[in-house]
Amino acid sequence: MSTQNFSYEVDFLPVGDGSRSADAIAIRYGQLATSEHDHDNQKVIIIDGGTKESGKALIEHVKKFYHTNVVDLVVMTHPDTDHCSGLTEVLESLTVRELWMHQPWNHSADIRRLFHDGRLTNNSLEKHIRVGLDAAEQVEIIALQQNIHITEPFAGEEFDGGVIKVLGPTKEYYQGLIPNFRSTPDAAVNESVLGRTFTALKKAFTTVTELFDFSSENLPGEQGSPNSAENNSSSVLLFQIDGHKMLITGDAGIPSLKEVNDYALSIGIRLDDLNFMQVPHHGSKRNVDSNTLDNIKAKTAFISAAKEGAPKHPSQRVINALTRRGTNVFVTQGSVKCHRHKAPNRPGWGSAVASSFKETYEE
Repeated sequence: MSTQNFSYEVDFLPVGDGSRSADAIAIRYGQLATSEHDHDNQKVIIIDGGTKESGKALIEHVKKFYHTNVVDLVVMTHPDTDHCSGLTEVLESLTVRELWMHQPWNHSADIRRLFHDGRLTNNSLEKHIRVGLDAAEQVEIIALQQNIHITEPFAGEEFDGGVIKVLGPTKEYYQGLIPNFRSTPDAAVNESVLGRTFTALKKAFTTVTELFDFSSENLPGEQGSPNSAENNSSSVLLFQIDGHKMLITGDAGIPSLKEVNDYALSIGIRLDDLNFMQVPHHGSKRNVDSNTLDNIKAKTAFISAAKEGAPKHPSQRVINALTRRGTNVFVTQGSVKCHRHKAPNRPGWGSAVASSFKETYEE
């Protein structure tokens, strides 16, 4: 469909007051100047819901600023609690027309051969996954109770005539990740070991010095601390509105973003000329490297990070790397951030200040 002369607003809501980061995103697009009391002139999208409290905040935000209680599409990028808990509030309190979420328990028959335990059956594997991903399962249960249509968002899926396009994961890539989910039988021991290692190291801070030139850039990526399979299973969405391109990444990591970029190029879409992007996993330095940021670039980037999430969320290394590439980076850290194009002004809202490059910082 043609989106020429459409407006859009992208809102990143703050989640929590402590150090634990999460995502709660609301987007609307369409003929916004004339849609204040006419939902037919706009589409409303919610992506992830954070905590129960941020889910309630999303509901109020949609009602107050989007002037509706109808949500055309809800997307749960992946099954981590910090992304899906608040969606139960959204599904119960707003009129939701469609839900995109992966249902890993429905893939048991296809992936059981990937497990070494011969005692597993399709049913027992499905039960393992459902129990381990209880927060995600609750989203599915409520959607089924509300008769909301559920679609698994694999690469190639589209919404609203291609305004929103899923760039990843592919079904094959996704199914290869499920055996490494924390909720699967083989992953339980490994997860506890990783947790102890992080606890031992998380208080060890060092001082880092960088220059603005690319020669001093050092993004270690997944070295020594790989991204979780759940994070790499994140749905990555491309919005194409009025000639603008926006990328929502969830908690996707380096290997999944490489798959996304390769898929995008295969269908003739470049990701190095974006107008807007979400920095994955709250700005963690584990989720991007220099090559990723060379291939996926935007004029403006938002990071959803807790008020006290630094230096992990966001990483100053990531902010510096994005700034080198000409990206204006904005971090929530306790306040709503709104990116807009041709949208009506909101009384009382002002301009945000971009994060700055730092030569010396602690991490």
